[in-house]
Amino acid sequence: MSYRLNNPRMSAAAVLLVFSAVSVSSASAQAAGHQAEHHAQTAQIRIPEAMHAEHAEIHSELVNAMKIPGRVGAAARALDAVLAPHFAREEQIALPPLGLLAPLSRGQFTPGMRDVLPMTDSLRAELPRMLEEHKTVAAATQRLREAARAAGNTAVLNFADKLSLHAQSEEELFYPAALLVGEVVRSRSAAPAAPAARPR
Repeated sequence: MSYRLNNPRMSAAAVLLVFSAVSVSSASAQAAGHQAEHHAQTAQIRIPEAMHAEHAEIHSELVNAMKIPGRVGAAARALDAVLAPHFAREEQIALPPLGLLAPLSRGQFTPGMRDVLPMTDSLRAELPRMLEEHKTVAAATQRLREAARAAGNTAVLNFADKLSLHAQSEEELFYPAALLVGEVVRSRSAAPAAPAARPR
């Protein structure tokens, strides 16, 4: 059985309605696709899991030391007072850029990587202060080390050594690498796009 639309105006209106519905659906799908693509690009800008685990381990060991009675616990709490805000700022601007090291080293670049630039610019601006904070943390760590040595607490002594090595790694490796990520992203953002291959 076949059907015909007898009214030409009704036929035109129906066609326009269907066309409009398809256009809106296509635009919505395209917008959703762009949003998903951007999310996939920016999802790379996150703290590498190994570094996140190291920070978490340091925090856990420091919390345990803070519970120890006497000089050791007091020194640990004093260390936490200067270390906690420093770690928090690192996790905002210094560590997430390192998540782009692997894709950048493979020659990859996506527009979403530009989202790292405010982080690396802030790191460059705040680096002198962050290095000064390292000196404050180092002094507090040394006081904890002395208290642990006097108490014969080997575990806390080892923790103090671990924290000192972590700070050294940040100064020698992590901070410079994060700044380098920003420079590479900025350079690749400014580079002209490669011309599309001409069909033969």
